[in-house]
Amino acid sequence: MSVQNDGALAWCDAPRDVVLVQGDDAAEFLHSQLAQDLKSLDVGSSAHSLLLEPSGHVVALLRVVRHVDTVFTLDTDSGLGDAVMTRLKKFILRSRVAMRRSDWVVRSYFGTGARDVGSGVVGCASRWWGGVDDVDIIGDAATLPVAGTKMSHVDYDVRRVDAGWPTVGCDIDVGDLPATTGILRVAASFSKGCYPGQELVERMDSRGSSAPVQLVVAPASEVGDVGSHVVVDGTEVGVVTSRGAERALVRVKRGAEVSEFWVRPDRFAESLL
Repeated sequence: MSVQNDGALAWCDAPRDVVLVQGDDAAEFLHSQLAQDLKSLDVGSSAHSLLLEPSGHVVALLRVVRHVDTVFTLDTDSGLGDAVMTRLKKFILRSRVAMRRSDWVVRSYFGTGARDVGSGVVGCASRWWGGVDDVDIIGDAATLPVAGTKMSHVDYDVRRVDAGWPTVGCDIDVGDLPATTGILRVAASFSKGCYPGQELVERMDSRGSSAPVQLVVAPASEVGDVGSHVVVDGTEVGVVTSRGAERALVRVKRGAEVSEFWVRPDRFAESLL
């Protein structure tokens, strides 16, 4: 599998759904509903977060971008925008918050000069995965810069997997336990206080409990294609969910014996920063 990854500037509109959240209570509302601590999220900043059911099970992995004081976007994996809205609307109650699906896009830029493209642009957001120069801009497609060579969604996904970043609906299942995702250190706060689903997250963490399935990053050379079973010493230990040029994401059974170099997505992503 090949991918354009030579450092040259490239762009594509990422396969993401965008939800617009605005209103006088938008900041407080999102802080109360998401697993991430958003109290210190400044205008022009972004943060990744899990959205959980009150039971603690995963609804979506998303990114919060604060465009202005009372306007936020939530961008999430393609096909999950409506589920995000349905879950959040259950708890709006009397909060002064309006929410709708947006036709804005997430335009991703890779390579040398990518950050220059996003410099000073409203809606510019950091991506946890990718190179130090890479950046996303969330906004109206007609007004966003086009810079460099257009990248295919296939190449985009290969880069995502090689950076060890999971998607919900592919590597993470809707309804998974948060501990399955391998990204709690990135997408959840253990000091913010109450939010729906917190009890399960905190209980499993305090007890050192592991989920029945754990997502890990493995060298692509050591596993098969997407959907193939991974066998170690004659024992099936997991299944490949995504495969890039150099890395793969594998859902591994609890207690399975795998290589010490197979690591959680958050730890692998940190090694690339």
